[in-house]
Amino acid sequence: MRNSSQLITAMMLLLGIIVLGCNSQAPIPKSYPVQGEVTLDGMPMPSGEIIFVSVADGIRDTVKVADGKFSGEVLPGDRKIEIRSYIAKEGNTQMYGADAEPSYVNIIPKKYNEETTLSATVTETADNSFSFEVTSD
Repeated sequence: MRNSSQLITAMMLLLGIIVLGCNSQAPIPKSYPVQGEVTLDGMPMPSGEIIFVSVADGIRDTVKVADGKFSGEVLPGDRKIEIRSYIAKEGNTQMYGADAEPSYVNIIPKKYNEETTLSATVTETADNSFSFEVTSD
């Protein structure tokens, strides 16, 4: 009887170790609020997105821009900033008919997205308010 009790205890201990081992995931990092404004040629950018790209590991946090304003949550750290705004590209209906989905083109120059030099540092304790001025040329 004693051996079966020890066997059951050992099996329970082994099961507990297996369950704990399977659930040991890395904790989800905490995001922090950011807000601000984006102007395009001196006017509030009507719509688009601002992407906070982590300098350390390339993680991308996207925040929508509407009427020149943005607010959302992103991971802390030094971030490269990419700004995009899309408009519908004309001409699809001629090639594919009236029911064609429009394609969109980014109207913000590459120097503000693919080749950006814009940056921001998001911290756990700061206000994290940012202002970005972009031009269409």
